[in-house]
Amino acid sequence: MYKTDKNKIYKKVKIMEKEKVPTVFQKFTIFMERNNRAVEFISYGITGIGLLFALYKIRPFAKFKKPSDVPNHFLQSTELQGRVTHIDPSYGVLLLIDHKPLVPFPQLGREKYLPIKLAGINTTNHGISWLQTIIRGEKITFLPLTKKKDYLNCIVTFSGKDQKCINIAEELVKLGFGSLCTDQDYLLNNKSTLIYYKSLVKAEKFAQFKRNGYWHSIKKPTFLWKIKIFFSEKLKSLLPIFITKQLNI
Repeated sequence: MYKTDKNKIYKKVKIMEKEKVPTVFQKFTIFMERNNRAVEFISYGITGIGLLFALYKIRPFAKFKKPSDVPNHFLQSTELQGRVTHIDPSYGVLLLIDHKPLVPFPQLGREKYLPIKLAGINTTNHGISWLQTIIRGEKITFLPLTKKKDYLNCIVTFSGKDQKCINIAEELVKLGFGSLCTDQDYLLNNKSTLIYYKSLVKAEKFAQFKRNGYWHSIKKPTFLWKIKIFFSEKLKSLLPIFITKQLNI
């Protein structure tokens, strides 16, 4: 009987001792209460690390001057802006871009320009003249898709006089001043680039049908083609402009 009571008392003491031992959460709470200054430093440190990581991801001050400057996580995801300074006929025609960072910052040293190529097309001599006349000096938006040693493959757009967003590659192909190139695999990888590729295919079919530019000498006009063009022009004159644009007439 005496031993049993003694065991019960011993167990109660043990339970009380366990209850007195603070848990991990309680220890953390006590630490927080006693070390406000340390907690503030930790909070500022975490915030600072988060800010540095965000700055690293978006590179707001970075001015890209060569393909290797552009981070890989920008490819197919981040649109950039700049101004076309020159048209370089090397490597299948390159646009030399004065890239504008999100936050402009004074740049020291010799000015260098980022070389980009219109993704998915080859540009004719007439296309080079068109770029020199229409695009040179204009502000553009470009989405880098892939990196080469000497240039970036990009989807490039600019705002026309009516503020309409114009896809430069699509416009060149539609005018017959450019044609689809054979290396198209990188355009078929995701939904957005696939839409771009399909727009180029549609533009080339339009140029072929109209015998625009390059296709005028490649595809000789037939009697059937002349009839189709005659009725196409008649239909175009009867319909409102917005409908003809939708129908691509």
